[in-house]
Amino acid sequence: MSIRVFTVVLVASLLAALMPAGAEILPTPPGWQIERAVLVNRHGVRSPTAPNDQLDKYSATPWPTWPVEPGFLSPRGEELMRLMGGYYRVLYGGRGLVQADDCPTAGTVAAWTDLSQRTRTSGAALLAGMYPRCAKLPLRNQANFTVPDPLFNPQPTASCPMDIGANRAAILARLGGSFAAVQRDSAASLSMMQSVLCPGDASKGAGGGSCGEAGVRNSIESGTEDGVRLRGPLGYASTAAENFLMQSAEGMPKDQIAWGRLAHEATLRELLTLHQLDQDLTQKTKPIAQQRGSNLLSLIGAILVNGHSFPGHAATGQPVRLGFLVGHESNIHNLAALLDLTWQISGFLPGEASPGGALAFEQFREVRSEKRYVRIAYYAQTLDEMRRRAPLNYRDPPGMVQVALPACSGELVNNACPLETFLKIVKAAVDPGCVTAMAGNY
Repeated sequence: MSIRVFTVVLVASLLAALMPAGAEILPTPPGWQIERAVLVNRHGVRSPTAPNDQLDKYSATPWPTWPVEPGFLSPRGEELMRLMGGYYRVLYGGRGLVQADDCPTAGTVAAWTDLSQRTRTSGAALLAGMYPRCAKLPLRNQANFTVPDPLFNPQPTASCPMDIGANRAAILARLGGSFAAVQRDSAASLSMMQSVLCPGDASKGAGGGSCGEAGVRNSIESGTEDGVRLRGPLGYASTAAENFLMQSAEGMPKDQIAWGRLAHEATLRELLTLHQLDQDLTQKTKPIAQQRGSNLLSLIGAILVNGHSFPGHAATGQPVRLGFLVGHESNIHNLAALLDLTWQISGFLPGEASPGGALAFEQFREVRSEKRYVRIAYYAQTLDEMRRRAPLNYRDPPGMVQVALPACSGELVNNACPLETFLKIVKAAVDPGCVTAMAGNY
């Protein structure tokens, strides 16, 4: 073992010893060296994506105002992303992947973001949190703002048509042909949401619509960027629950979160099951996940093999060692569906892609054998940490959990999957017709 590798392992072991029990996922195994990490991040805390006049149509009480435009990252959200960036410096600097104190060597750290304000600002905040004293940070996005980024918002092609009718049929097949069963199974949660949105059996929203969209038929319709979305009581309940979560993470006073109608935090989690149901149907149904996630998953595999494959990466001679792909909740759910992944951070539901959270693909090399392995983790601030704007370090880390890869369960070494096997799993999971040539897009 080289002196450098020995030193990295020793430092990582000492740092791990300083951490509270259960805080560290897994230290770098002895004789292993981390070579690369690709983190798929959700943007941080944002305002509701729909303006208040649209939301008010279906709630008895007008929604609270935010200090930013609809769908924008809030100042609190930006601050929280900086805190996460600072923790990644500690985490990956301690593991010897990147510089912990100085500005990174050119080309070794990079971030590629979707085109929205909330993703671009989240990416900038992550890097600023990692390297607050560095003037020029490697943040990039697609130059053309007139077309969606194919990584985060892939568009229909001849080989990947994204047919709304076929996708609707795939969702309904999972539901047994109609919404009847899922509406029955979610009746208690929907009733709870109705009492929050429409107290005292209010029938009309403040903006004149049917309160809670009660009596409106649930349906599956074409969504933004050629995805699908739920319409009707389930769809609006999903939107409302997600907005309540953002209010809580924003640190709004208790009397403003859901208008002060959430008796306990458990009530919020119960309402969020409706949002999780929405995401499960619209993002995790297999053909939809393949259409919308194949590009991203294929690129992750390519980056792990060759850090020069990172989008927008300048030819500096240095491969990317730590790369951030900053997108949306839907992107993480697509990947989870393709690889059959799940996780749970304290205060959140199983598999929830929380604001600012990241699905991390970490590649290690066993020094003696030169074999390479991939370990998957999920990192995210807990809801309590978000509310408190808690500083993050080794003693007070964010929520973190190792993520099992079921398709590799028989080949794990130190809870990591051999890289060759991981790449085979990726190839089997994606729809090749939905994988575009990345070089031409960037």
